[in-house]
Amino acid sequence: MIRTAADLFCGAGGASLGLVRAGWDLRLAADVDQACSLTHRANLPGEFITADLRTADVDKVMSAADVSPGELDLLFAGPPCQGFSILGSRVVWDKRNNLFREVLRLASGLRPRCVVIENVPGLVTLAKGAYLHAILEGLSAAGYEAACAELLAAQYGAPQMRWRLIIIGWRKDLGIPAGYGFPSPTAGIAEIGDLLPNCTIPPQQLEGFVTTAEAIRDLPPVAAGEETTLYVGPPVGPYQKMMRAGMNGELYNHYATRLSPANLTRLAHIKPGQDWRDLPRDLLPSSMQRALRKDHTRRYRRMTWDGVPRAVITRFRDPKSGEYTHPEQNRTITIREAARLQGFPDSFVFHGARSSQYDQVGNAVPTQLATAIGSEIRRCLDGQLGERLSAPFRRRPVAFLGTNGDLVPGLPGMSDVMATRRPELESGAAG
Repeated sequence: MIRTAADLFCGAGGASLGLVRAGWDLRLAADVDQACSLTHRANLPGEFITADLRTADVDKVMSAADVSPGELDLLFAGPPCQGFSILGSRVVWDKRNNLFREVLRLASGLRPRCVVIENVPGLVTLAKGAYLHAILEGLSAAGYEAACAELLAAQYGAPQMRWRLIIIGWRKDLGIPAGYGFPSPTAGIAEIGDLLPNCTIPPQQLEGFVTTAEAIRDLPPVAAGEETTLYVGPPVGPYQKMMRAGMNGELYNHYATRLSPANLTRLAHIKPGQDWRDLPRDLLPSSMQRALRKDHTRRYRRMTWDGVPRAVITRFRDPKSGEYTHPEQNRTITIREAARLQGFPDSFVFHGARSSQYDQVGNAVPTQLATAIGSEIRRCLDGQLGERLSAPFRRRPVAFLGTNGDLVPGLPGMSDVMATRRPELESGAAG
């Protein structure tokens, strides 16, 4: 049976591509960014609407997707996460934090069988959990049985340590309890809930994760500020072969950003696995010469071939933003290399200005994670329920979440918490 899907806040199309790979009929994708529309339309099927979803009419969305209320199988949404991320400012009243309300509004009108909301783990703790509680509460009010869990993309085949908070809601008339639809990891030995975001993972838990070498080592050398458009050697290993499937020698988006002479000198002094703490003091930026050695441990860090890359962010062009310096070459990773870490094959070409391409790649959902989620949801809709979540927050308990990652019944509602407890929430976020 063909299952239909729509992808809101889709960006360049990481989730869209993952869903298509999982066999979904992608009817619609939507994003406000015009450059994303260029990339999405060039690489993916389905209608694309360039729109601010805060003003999008439900009827217009249904018409573009060619569905009536209740017909769409899956609504996937990844509202901008910068307001929630621990890497961002974490301002409680950041207007981006309220875009989930638009997801709930559109879900109420579309009535899809399943709703998936993807975001960063920071949503769990922002405003003492008020936003996460409000989302789960809103899904319940809209008629959905919802649960959440933190998933690590590397456990599903993506070559990066990228954590995502996944919320899955089932329309209540389907009879599918909250906690189903979360795919079991396929790499490593840990289950959902065994590992914690932003905490060191023991080496034995990394077994089977795709390494830097396995992901990008076949890509040709390129100097900072330049682009290379041809491969120089064959792919090695299954991941590289998958990334280069269908390619005939021409290489796209393999551009490395230009770096200042000072940064090039710094990178020349840093070996794989080293960072700013290994630089001579006179080479450090003045702003870092007074920094404590326990702080900013990822700044200027050079990647290692046998390591698992860190989470790709939009600022991966800047060596001081994290572990984004190539293992051997004195430059940060290229747009194509970062795209591979997100699971985009080399045939997926990014369009728009280069600054936009960095944002498109950094903001994307890892495609392998989207494929795993999409495949599990299809099985559930087809009557093949897999494993149900079991204590997904056991290592970091959340007071309002139950055994299956769903809301604990009987607790006070939080629909007015943003207005009534603003000073307390702001102080909590700052702390």
